[in-house]
Amino acid sequence: MSVWLAAYDISDDNRRERIARILLKFGHRVQDSVYILHLEPDDLPQLRINIGADLAPTDLFDLYPIDQRGTRTQWRWQRPIDDYSPVLIFD
Repeated sequence: MSVWLAAYDISDDNRRERIARILLKFGHRVQDSVYILHLEPDDLPQLRINIGADLAPTDLFDLYPIDQRGTRTQWRWQRPIDDYSPVLIFD
């Protein structure tokens, strides 16, 4: 199984919702249009077909592999409570 980061910029609400439903079958949402996916080798070709069938020429969709070192270390930045206290949270 490999880990992938998926991100999109899709203007149409219906297409965006269809893409989100497809991605949620393989992973979880980390931001409105960003997902972490856990894919078996056979999943990737089918995912590309399903996503590609729904995209319009103006839509953007990116899929990035994450290496094993990257999956063990997650950094989450959070907005400071006030202007004087930077916050960095490690999971």
